[in-house]
Amino acid sequence: MILAGDIGGTKTLLGFFDPDSGVHSPQSLHSYPSRDYPSLESILTRFMGEVDPRLSEGSLESAAFGVAGPVISGRCQTTNLPWIIETSSLAKTLGLSPKSVALANDLVSIAWGITIAPPESLETINAGVGNPQGTRVVVAPGTGLGEAIIGMHNGTPLPIPTEGGHVDWAPTSPEEIPLLLWLWDKFGHASPERLISGPGLAHLYHFHAQSPPPGGTLLPPDLPEEKVPETVSLEAERGNPLALAVMKHFWRLIAAEAGNMALKSLATGGVILAGGIPEKILPFLDRTVFMDTFTAKGRYRQLLTTIPVTLSSDPDVGIKGAAEIARRLVRSDHSSERSPS
Repeated sequence: MILAGDIGGTKTLLGFFDPDSGVHSPQSLHSYPSRDYPSLESILTRFMGEVDPRLSEGSLESAAFGVAGPVISGRCQTTNLPWIIETSSLAKTLGLSPKSVALANDLVSIAWGITIAPPESLETINAGVGNPQGTRVVVAPGTGLGEAIIGMHNGTPLPIPTEGGHVDWAPTSPEEIPLLLWLWDKFGHASPERLISGPGLAHLYHFHAQSPPPGGTLLPPDLPEEKVPETVSLEAERGNPLALAVMKHFWRLIAAEAGNMALKSLATGGVILAGGIPEKILPFLDRTVFMDTFTAKGRYRQLLTTIPVTLSSDPDVGIKGAAEIARRLVRSDHSSERSPS
């Protein structure tokens, strides 16, 4: 049995998988509110106490966790949680060898999940002409903005983490220059994550609320900030012109950033949108506007029209990717055992 985890700023998802029957169907899956716990180890202790009777002694072979933040030498200072996570401590909590525990950037886990995703879990935005051996990129707005590159080496996927959500953001039209100035004034730095994320959707609302369109209705002033993104989506469903303007702008921002990532990595294999938010706001997607924005890169417009763009509709793609990492750890260990010394 292998253990996988998807560690997010909002929730922590943990599950057991059978490496012999694939990683698409977890044997058990539990969700915990991340901010209610002082550490990942405390969640693991509770999880193991709740499900351990289902496991025979010593049946856990490996574990892997995707976590939001840069992972360096088996250690991560989480971006959206006050946690420091280390593989050595996780191994001790689980009673495993440190070699049997992996810690990966959450987008690396999602990227691994994408590599094993069934075609029916991917919604097509642009069919394009994909190169099966070409580089792919993942753009995943959620609590933050995660981005990863999926390279290929001898036919094997090679997910590469990035912190692309924290680079400089630039307007794509004169109309967005006031937004840049607003972000500078509010944060001192304008990054894609300040706009293309859950909190970013709230920021975008506050910017547009300064000059609402005709008929636009403002949200209640005492609405908690964490409720703004969901409420904007609900208001857009009701036809509120202000909320609709925010959602349309949000999709254009995603498209522009996805096009940037496609060019920076020459993603001839395709661009995949993931992270939870795109799937939830899919009803507000105008595919024509999306592709017009995605391809608006001057002399490289024609190249970008050939790149496939899909949207992952599987909410568990991250934990399945972590399970794939854990499965590969088991396979690597077994290969080492068979190798002559």
